Formats: sequence, C-alpha cells, structure tokens
Amino acid sequence: MSKLMILGGSNCQKNALAAARRLGHQTVLIDYFEDPPAAALADIHCRESTFDVNACLQAARLHDVDGVFTIGTDQPVLTAATVSRHLRLPTLIDPETALAVTNKRVMKPLLTAHGIPTVKYTFLSRQSGLQSLMELHPPYVLKPVDSQGQRGIFKLSSQQEVFEHLDETLSFSRQAEALIEEFYPSDEITFSGWVQEGHLYPLAVTDRLLYDDPVHIGVCTGHRFPSVHLDCYHEILKIAQDTIAAFGICGGPVYIQMLIGAEGIKVNELACRIGGAFEDVFIPWLSGFDILKAVIYGALGQPTDVSMLKSYDLSLLKKQISVELMFARPGKLAHMTPLETLRALPFVLDAGYNYGIGQTIGPVENATARLGHCVLVSENDRIGEHVRAFYETFQVLSEQGENLVIPCL
Repeated sequence: MSKLMILGGSNCQKNALAAARRLGHQTVLIDYFEDPPAAALADIHCRESTFDVNACLQAARLHDVDGVFTIGTDQPVLTAATVSRHLRLPTLIDPETALAVTNKRVMKPLLTAHGIPTVKYTFLSRQSGLQSLMELHPPYVLKPVDSQGQRGIFKLSSQQEVFEHLDETLSFSRQAEALIEEFYPSDEITFSGWVQEGHLYPLAVTDRLLYDDPVHIGVCTGHRFPSVHLDCYHEILKIAQDTIAAFGICGGPVYIQMLIGAEGIKVNELACRIGGAFEDVFIPWLSGFDILKAVIYGALGQPTDVSMLKSYDLSLLKKQISVELMFARPGKLAHMTPLETLRALPFVLDAGYNYGIGQTIGPVENATARLGHCVLVSENDRIGEHVRAFYETFQVLSEQGENLVIPCL
C-alpha cells in the first residue's frame, strides 16, 4: 500500500482524497485549517500550510510518503515538486517548471521570450515611480505574482489608483513586486489538456464566465462547454502547444487561461494542475480519460494509459457542460437547498458547499466568497434548460427569508 501526501483540503481536493482511497492508498492531508472539508477522507491530517515547503518536507519524511501532489490550486504545485525533488520521489514536473507556472515574475517574461502573445505588462515594487507605468495605457490590472483565487487583483483606471492599491496586492504575495498589465477587453476561455512524453492531448476548451464587478475582476462564476470560440480551435490548440514547448512541460495536466478579443488570442496564465472548476469531474465524463487517476499514477511514478485520447476530438463532441460556481449576496445563511436534492437532479454530476448554515457570506471580492459548486451535463442540447431548472431548485435564504443566490444564467 502506497502513501500519498495531498496538499490542500478544500472541496476542490475532496475527490483527490476519495480517489486515492478508492485506489487503495493511504493519504496524508496537508492543510492548516483545523477541520477542512477533505479531512474526513484522510488517514492523517497535518495542520501545516501548503505554502510552507519545509513543513511539508518534514511531514513527508515523518510519514514516509511515496508521492506528493495537489489539484485545483496553484501555489502548492511548487511545494509538491520541491518536496518530491528533496525526497527523490516521482514528479510530473520539476521545481523549475513548477516555479515558472506559479510565479508570474518568471511566467510572463518566458511567454514574451518565446513569442507567445500576452498582454503588455511590467512589474512594480513599493520603490517604483510613476515612470514605471509610462509604457502602459489605462485601465490597468494589478495582480500579485504568486497568489491564487483572484486575491489582490484589481482593475484600476489611473496611475494613482495603482499605487494606492499596491500595498494590498503585495499583502497577498511573498514577493516584493506585483504584476501590472494593460486591461484587454476580451472573453476568457480555459484550455485543459494532458501531456504525455511531451505530446499534448487536448481535453476541453471552456468559456470562463466572470462575476460582473468593475474593480474586483477575474472571479469565475462558471464554465461552459463547448466554448463559443471553438471556431478558433486550431489557433487555440497551436498556442497551447507552443506554450507547452516554451515551458518545457513533458508530462501531467495543463490548464491555460486565454483571452480572446479584438487583437486576437493572448495567454493570460497557465498552470500544471487540474483546474479548480471540478475538471476532475467533467473531463472523464467528456473524454473517458480519468485525469485524476492519471495525476495519482504520476505522483507514484506509474504509467498512464492515454490510448483513448489518440482518437478523441473535443471539437466534434455533442456533449454540453455547465459548471456552476455559486455565489450569493452578503448575509447570514439560514437555509440552503440540501445537497441531496441537488445531486438527485438527473443532469447533475456533482455538487458541494463551501459554507454552512449559520455562517455569514461577505461581498464577492475573490474566489473565497464562492458558496459552492454544481456540475451540470447534457447529451441532447438541453444544457440551457438544465441551468434554468437548477436555479429554480437552488435556494440560499437569509434569516429574513430573502433568497441570496446570484444566478449565472
């Protein structure tokens, strides 16, 4: 029996714990919360930060683990690769690649150096002056270089606003610089794939739906498959292939966010992980490829069978998917539709809550305000009907009986 260390215990990682157990492995969960959602599925829970490489390394040694991995979250990808190198454990990517896909101070120049289209950018520190922004045109997008979940991201209209928000953005970072970009009016898509011996197998292209806020941008409210931009599929695939080659990614999952606007397709960012919109749930339904099992096998140095992907063409599929990443208006939660009711809907693959009765939800400023998720599917062109039926069933009531749900229709 192998022992796997899994970094992160949120709802995004619950399926990883369950799959590892189902495959007969013991699990060591790393999460600094006392009782994270995935803890009940773990054999051992170590209350350490997934960002703390030394603490994770010590825990891995203590429990003599055979592999380390994460899904659905960015920064622990670097921790997993670093711990694996120190302990000479199998890993799908090395720490150098992991750094490049988790730190935009490395990522953005690498995109530029290889001619991969991305928005115009520079980096700012507290010592930077207004001249640092002279080559960029407003509005601006200010981001931490090494955070996740849209924390510390702002759309700003003036140089003065950029410097007024810089301290807050840097508070979400372990670095002394932040990324500043020109805002690019665009639609967002995500490309999910699997890399095997340097060859990229496309798995899904989804539209990334965003919460409508003029300042706190990038908060995802849902994913839709097929993307409305599949007429650009060959260009999307070519950019994805070029990106994989530029970053030297030889194996494992890839997740690339792209922007499609008047100036064409640009790469926003990329990650070497399963996405956080429950791609581990819908990719197997879509393609027949169990991407989560493949990640587990990769963490243990075991081979992955990709034979079914050699004839898979996502651009020809008739299947439809809508991942609802649910949000609610601020308030104290007095009632939520039971998960059993949502899961019983015939078009629902999976559902979960991040908040419980009695808790208070604040304003939507980043992904931490996400109430929960629900994965809806259709094979007969009825996904719009299913989304409407879902929101007719789904309720979140305040103590005053007001429905707080923000529908994503």
